[in-house]
Amino acid sequence: MLKQGNILIAKPYLQCSYFKRAVVYVCDHSDAGSLGFVVNKPHGLLLKDVFPHLKNGNFPLFEGGPVAPHELFFTHTLGLKLSDSIEVTRGVYMNGNFKELTQMIEQGKISNKQVRFYIGCSSWSPNQLQEELENDTWFIEPSNYDDLMQAAPDDMWGDELIKINPGFKAFSDFAFDPSLN
Repeated sequence: MLKQGNILIAKPYLQCSYFKRAVVYVCDHSDAGSLGFVVNKPHGLLLKDVFPHLKNGNFPLFEGGPVAPHELFFTHTLGLKLSDSIEVTRGVYMNGNFKELTQMIEQGKISNKQVRFYIGCSSWSPNQLQEELENDTWFIEPSNYDDLMQAAPDDMWGDELIKINPGFKAFSDFAFDPSLN
């Protein structure tokens, strides 16, 4: 059963261009729908590339999902240190007061281990994700947020597959685009 704080791991045969080999951290799951962020696809930009006034903004941005592609989201472990944060699960939060966060960043009080930024999000309307799960699109696994944030993004999908079943190693070793072999 899916719950907040779980991860969704795209099954090896999922060929949807956006979610192929994706690992999604689920931040909200209710009758109203679901919301999460792809945690293993770096965007290639840093926070300071988008906000040049942030001299200490050396935080990588990740492709959070195909929804709201012009919006910035973040998950963090700052808790009550950041007002307006929304608790995902014990010790893990999403969003909050961005002005306060940028002040903490500029003061050097925040590290990459405490916050991750996403461009866009992954969201599902009521029952949409449940239908995808019934259609065998995703694996659901519990997660340790700190371990997830420290994992190498390029290896994360394969590593998570191998935890589910060591026999899936062949999928993780297979090229992203087999036509390039």
